[in-house]
Amino acid sequence: MELRQLKYFVKSAEYLNFSVAAKHLYITQSTLSQQIKQLEFELGFELFLRNSRHISLTEAGEEFLPFARKTIVDAEDGVQRLHDLQHVKTGTLKVGVTYSLSTVLTEGMISFMKAFPGIKLEVFYKTVDELLSLLKEHKVDFVLSYKPLCDAPEIDSMPLFENSLALVVSKEHRLATQKRITLDDIKDCHLVLPSKGLQARMMLDRLLEGRNIELHSKLELNETNILLQMVAQGQYATILSTSAVFGKKRFAAIPLDEPGNVMEASLLRLKNSYQKSAATEFIKILLETEAVKRRLMNMF
Repeated sequence: MELRQLKYFVKSAEYLNFSVAAKHLYITQSTLSQQIKQLEFELGFELFLRNSRHISLTEAGEEFLPFARKTIVDAEDGVQRLHDLQHVKTGTLKVGVTYSLSTVLTEGMISFMKAFPGIKLEVFYKTVDELLSLLKEHKVDFVLSYKPLCDAPEIDSMPLFENSLALVVSKEHRLATQKRITLDDIKDCHLVLPSKGLQARMMLDRLLEGRNIELHSKLELNETNILLQMVAQGQYATILSTSAVFGKKRFAAIPLDEPGNVMEASLLRLKNSYQKSAATEFIKILLETEAVKRRLMNMF
């Protein structure tokens, strides 16, 4: 049994299609099929059920998959430890970030790239649920997000700063001068809202739970920048975290005066998992950025 064969098996299990898996592995389909068959022969079990159109995992394949993934991760961690011992400043660092915290990450990325030009950064902008899946599958090294609203016992959360939801309007909007506002106050607002699945929307839905309040949404989007472009026109408002518009002078962010309206911006990492030295250095830089420090000052 070879590590290469385990990688082929895991990739095939991910796509459940030998042709697609082979393309992502940059090998021929016949090579992939041959290596999977050899692995099955050595194990004494079939890992896939095959027919003319698709493949699926057998019971043995389902049982073997998490062990194969762990073996691959352990091997990669071992190689990374050796690189870190030699102070190698090359390689790839994969970072996940939610849309609403993209402005927090930008300053840290620029500083990190200047300090460690030999390390390639790969940044994934997705919803918190999608990012947690990538983290659990070891496809990102850490995630910058608000602390998940649901329990995630395998995730270690390092708090950065607290934030809250706000009604975001243009400076010309009739509500722009308000200091605080309630959900009841904005029932008649023309709203464009973040889509379900985004952290701000999940928090908003939680605040609305059990309340006899109906908000009138004209549009729902999973792209914060487009929402803000709509708001900038003057007649629409949206509900986002205050961080989403931090430093953007053309907008007013009016905090929602609602119980429980607190979100904790955090760095999320897998518990009991090896952390690359590059990830450690990036986190150090991030904590020293003005973007984080200013938000910490706003808490007090």
